[in-house]
Amino acid sequence: MNAEITIDVGNDFSDMPFGRDDKDGDSNGYRFRKEFLLKALSEYEHVIIDLTNVLGCPSSFSDEAFAGLVIYEGFSKEEVLRRVSFITEYESIRSNIKKYITEAKPQNK
Repeated sequence: MNAEITIDVGNDFSDMPFGRDDKDGDSNGYRFRKEFLLKALSEYEHVIIDLTNVLGCPSSFSDEAFAGLVIYEGFSKEEVLRRVSFITEYESIRSNIKKYITEAKPQNK
């Protein structure tokens, strides 16, 4: 497994990530989790999510993309918090995402 990768959300995915799934448009959290985040986590021990080139990071997107790893994909909260980190100039975005992850409950439990 490789050491780490940075995903520049604004350049690699969308500068306006929004929503949970396809009914919310193409730049949704489900698509980001499935097409970017899971692939990166399967190949790298640490994934850096760079949010500096986005115009915002709404709760619907953040919850689906990051807490979704715990809820739907079988990751533990501890593993997500250890393996995924965030670059953002706004501490509120980082703390909100961490809150969504820590409050996530696996779907099958």
